[in-house]
Amino acid sequence: MMTYLDWLADMGIDGAHPGGFELTKQILRKLNIDRSTAVLDVGCGTGQTAAYIARQYGADVTAIDLHPKMIAKAKQRFGAMAVPVRLHQASVESLPFPAGTFDLVLSESVLAFVSLPAALDEICRVLKKGGTFIGIEACHKRLTAAEQQRITAFYGFKRLMTPGEWKKTLEQNGFRCRHFFYKTAAEAAGEGAPAVIVFPTTPEMASMWQKHQQLTAQFADRLGYCVFWCET
Repeated sequence: MMTYLDWLADMGIDGAHPGGFELTKQILRKLNIDRSTAVLDVGCGTGQTAAYIARQYGADVTAIDLHPKMIAKAKQRFGAMAVPVRLHQASVESLPFPAGTFDLVLSESVLAFVSLPAALDEICRVLKKGGTFIGIEACHKRLTAAEQQRITAFYGFKRLMTPGEWKKTLEQNGFRCRHFFYKTAAEAAGEGAPAVIVFPTTPEMASMWQKHQQLTAQFADRLGYCVFWCET
């Protein structure tokens, strides 16, 4: 049975989070990234963000993802763009890097799908002292338990947290939040959208797309994303 992550990989969707790639670029412009910055993109997907950072800022970029099709598409992108991004098939729950390797770790729509304590421990471990962790992750306000269960079942989330729960969890795992904000999908609707490269070609893919649209519309005022800028 196709999962939501399989669907994203098959469709070739580059930025699945609300706000899309424009939001990512807005955040990156506020960071002091240059050729000396060691960056890790966890759950890089098709490699859009990692490739952009390498080309735009000349940074030392490493990217990981666990999904084989995402890895294949990221590898193809990096080759076509001739950007020197190091790509690894790995999980954020067990990063194959020494402690204190990176100045900056990015996470875009990743942490809802994994064991959060393990992922945060690993991110904290591989960051240098005083390093920066930027996340754009699913978040909600006022969803009932039944509504949360419906959403997590469709997307394959392990959890769906409120802004308060995110802040508490980050602080409990060794991060200091410098900036944190939350937007609903409705508020972010005009900021950008995922680019669908391939139209659904099978009934199963079309059904996934329809269910995604239905959930987004139904819960647009209570389901959205949080952006956090943390330091170790």
